[in-house]
Amino acid sequence: MTTNTASADQRLLQEPIVKLFWRYAIPTIASMLVTGVYVTIDGIFIGHYLGETGLAGMMLAYPVGAILYAVGAMIGMGSAALVSINLGQGNVAKARKLLGNAFSLCLLAGSIFALLGTVFSQDILTALGAEGAILHDANEYLFWYFALCHFPIISMAFTSLLRNDGRPTMVTYVLILGGVLNTFLDWLFIAVFPFGLAGAAIATMLSQAVTGLLCLQHFFGDKTQLKINLEQMKLNLDHCLNIARVGLPSFLMNLYLSIVLTLHNTAFLWVGGPLHVAAYGVVSYTEAFFYLIFEGIALGTQPIYSFNTGAGRYDRVKQARNIAFGMTLLTAACGLALIYSRPEWLVYLFAGDNPNLAPVAIEGMRYYFWGLPFEGLILVGASYFQAINCAKQASMLTGTKLLLIAAIIYCFAWAFGVNGVWVSLATCSTMLVVWMFWALKRLDHSHR
Repeated sequence: MTTNTASADQRLLQEPIVKLFWRYAIPTIASMLVTGVYVTIDGIFIGHYLGETGLAGMMLAYPVGAILYAVGAMIGMGSAALVSINLGQGNVAKARKLLGNAFSLCLLAGSIFALLGTVFSQDILTALGAEGAILHDANEYLFWYFALCHFPIISMAFTSLLRNDGRPTMVTYVLILGGVLNTFLDWLFIAVFPFGLAGAAIATMLSQAVTGLLCLQHFFGDKTQLKINLEQMKLNLDHCLNIARVGLPSFLMNLYLSIVLTLHNTAFLWVGGPLHVAAYGVVSYTEAFFYLIFEGIALGTQPIYSFNTGAGRYDRVKQARNIAFGMTLLTAACGLALIYSRPEWLVYLFAGDNPNLAPVAIEGMRYYFWGLPFEGLILVGASYFQAINCAKQASMLTGTKLLLIAAIIYCFAWAFGVNGVWVSLATCSTMLVVWMFWALKRLDHSHR
C-alpha cells in the first residue's frame, strides 16, 4: 500500500465527518458545477446559433445518446463502491481485480454501442417521431455520439474511480480542463465552422476523451495501489455481475434521465408541439445545472459511506448521509429562489430574445420546478443505498420511478394537457420521497 493511499484510508476512518465532507464532496460539487457550466454553454451555443430547430433536434437525440453515460455510471459507481468496501475490509487484491474488470467492461460496452448506435441512430429517431429538418439535425448529433462512445463511458467510470482513490481535487482540475476545452470546441465547431449539431456532439465527445483519459492514466502509474495490468483486466463473471448489481441503481438513475426526457418530448408532441419541446429544452438545461450539484453531493460522499460501511462504522455513515441531505435541501432552496424570481433571465440565457419561446418556457418553469428539492433527495438517497451495498433498495427506488413517471406523464397529459406534462415529474418525486424515508428509517433501525 502506498503512503498516500494509506493516509487517505485512515482519514476516511478517523477524521470528523464534517471535515471529510468538505474534503470529498466540495471538490466533487465544484467539478459537477464545471460540468454544468459546459452543459449550459452547449445549450447557449445551440439556442443562439441553431435556434428552435436546433434545440428541438438536440432534445430528441440527447436522451438516446445518454444511455452511454448510464452505462459508464453503472460501471464506475458499481466498481467504486465495491473497491471502497474491499479496501475498508483490507482486501486490496480483490479491489484491484474489480478495478481492472471495470476497465475491460468500459472497452467492451463502448465497442457494442459504437457498432449498433451508428447503424440504427436514424431508425431510433424516426420511431420517436422526428421528421424533416429536426430528424436530419438530430441524426447528425446522435451518429457522432455513438461513433465516439468509448470516451464518455470511460470518463463517467474513471472520474468516479479516481475520486474514490482519494483524488477528488485532481478530478475537479481534470473536469475544469474538459469544460474549458468543450467551450472552445463548441465555439469552433458551431460558430466558426457551421457544423451544426454534429459539431456540438463532436465537441462534447472530444472533451470527454480528454477527461476520461487523464483520469484513466492515474491507474497505469505508480501512485496508486490499484494499478491496472493485463491480469486484472481478465474478466471474472462474479466480479462483472457484482459490479452490475451494485451499479444498477446508477444505470437506472442515468437511464431515468434519458427516459424522462424522451417521455416529456413525446408527450409534448402529443398534446402540444415542437415549440413546447424547445421550451422543455430550456427547462432541462436549467434543471441540469442543479441536478449536477446534487450528483456532486452524492458522488462526493460515496467514498465516505462505502469505506466506513466496510469498516462497520454505521454511526459515521449515518452522519455523512444527514449532512448530504441538508446540503441538498439548501441547494434546492437557492435554486427555487432564482428560478421563481427571475425565470426570464434563464430563458434569455438559452434562447436569446425569442418572443415565441420565452412565454412558453417561463410558464413551464413555474409548473415544473416546485419538485426540485424532492428530485435532489431521491438522487442523494439512491446513491446512499448503493454506496452501502443495499442495491435492492436503490434499484427499487430508481426502478419504481421509471415506471411511475411514465404512467403519470401520460395520464396527466391526457387529463390536463400541456400543464399536466409540466407537473408530472414533481408529482412523481414527491410520492417517492415518502417511500424513501420509510426505507431509511427501517435500515437505520436494523443497524442499531
